[in-house]
Amino acid sequence: MHTPIGIDHISYYVPSLYLPIEKLAKARNIEYAKLNKGLGLQQMALCDVDEDVATMATEAALRLIRDNNLDPAKIGRIYLGTESALDAAKPTASYVMHMLEQQLEGKFGKRAFKNCDVLDMTFACVGGVDALLSCKDWIAAGNDRQALVIAADLAKYDLASTGEYTQGAGAVAMLISKNPSLVEINNEVGVATESVSDFFKPRRNFDKSDLLVQAAKLLGQQISEEEATSLLDSTENKFWGHPEKTVDIFREEPVFDGQYSNSCYQNRIFEALDHLTSLAPNTNVLADWKHIVFHLPYAYQGRRMLTEQWVNWVLNSTDKENFLTQIQLPLPARNNDEWTNFVKAASKTALYKEFITERIERGERASSRIGNMYTASIFMSLLSLLKVHYDENNNIEGDTIGFFSYGSGSKSKVFTATVCKPWRDAVSKLHVFAELDNRHEVDFETYELLHKKEVGAPIVTDKKIQLNRVGIEGTETGYRFYATN
Repeated sequence: MHTPIGIDHISYYVPSLYLPIEKLAKARNIEYAKLNKGLGLQQMALCDVDEDVATMATEAALRLIRDNNLDPAKIGRIYLGTESALDAAKPTASYVMHMLEQQLEGKFGKRAFKNCDVLDMTFACVGGVDALLSCKDWIAAGNDRQALVIAADLAKYDLASTGEYTQGAGAVAMLISKNPSLVEINNEVGVATESVSDFFKPRRNFDKSDLLVQAAKLLGQQISEEEATSLLDSTENKFWGHPEKTVDIFREEPVFDGQYSNSCYQNRIFEALDHLTSLAPNTNVLADWKHIVFHLPYAYQGRRMLTEQWVNWVLNSTDKENFLTQIQLPLPARNNDEWTNFVKAASKTALYKEFITERIERGERASSRIGNMYTASIFMSLLSLLKVHYDENNNIEGDTIGFFSYGSGSKSKVFTATVCKPWRDAVSKLHVFAELDNRHEVDFETYELLHKKEVGAPIVTDKKIQLNRVGIEGTETGYRFYATN
């Protein structure tokens, strides 16, 4: 007997600070219409000084547990998909678990998650999908299992870089179980992987002698490499006197090639779709997928990646003649300038615009106002889609949702889900757009200070979860301490 498994409940957290994209465009001398009408960008979510990926993940998970009266003793996994991990050994999910236990202690006693499996999963932006599908398989292998899957990230790029206007932050938390209320995840999953260098976050390596020479120059002094080496050999300073010749520095800002990454995104998702079709030969996106959600580095990324493929689909569908009538161009050969112009003209047709409006646009709305959430972006796209349909009082029970996930480096997973009968009850607790209306706007100067970590105190002070301090001495070095209210 088939037992459905999927997302039973969903919740989220978006930081309460934001910068209007129009202000960024003005400061960077970028035409606002290029970012707004071209990429779908309106606002950028920003972390306050006492927020990080662990606080955001905890906020989302805590809301999920409290809003749905969940019992921690029934949750056997907390799996966190993130590419903003706080440590190379201690999983960020363990910080999240600890903060949840502190918040829930009054009701459930100490160490409410004592017997819970806790793990981070990292593969750039697809890590949250990896966590979801892994937990689905685990639930299928046992009885009465539940998993808490969280996707949380901070998307941060260098100031004035080509990625700056796509920044964002936030978290989405989901309860995965049998007989879900929201969506059932279907079994077949298409996968495509290739090792590429489109986007990555390396440890940057610096020679200490050179650093010392450069530091002396900043102070108006000049020392040779030999003098620098001698000074390093003689000092007992914790940093300069460490025996390693080089210093490794990690930064949230990635090394990336935007155009190449777009190409990798497009190639991987269609390779994964081909794989899915080989596993489920009756797959027909145009005929069967009523809604499509994407990993969204920016709000319109998905629709832009899909245009050419949509043309191929429609040319093999019953809408072909209607489409050719609308486009009023002869059908050219593939892979030349005429084909490129044909695809561009196709995006102007009423048939294509209807496809975007009916199947994709509702899932873009939250992204427009948050920015890139990395691992969480595809789940926020799902949440946005469901919430807009709820607000419009549409009946989508039984509809198929297609998921196009992507993580740089690179991997795609493409799969489908079916909207469950009680979906409206599950969505009724979500107020994401109303909460986005009530955030605190910052000016451009404050945004830059936050980016450079030059703001000394939190701008918003009424958070439930806050980063309190980071240890600097002995066995506390680098350990993160959080306050829970």
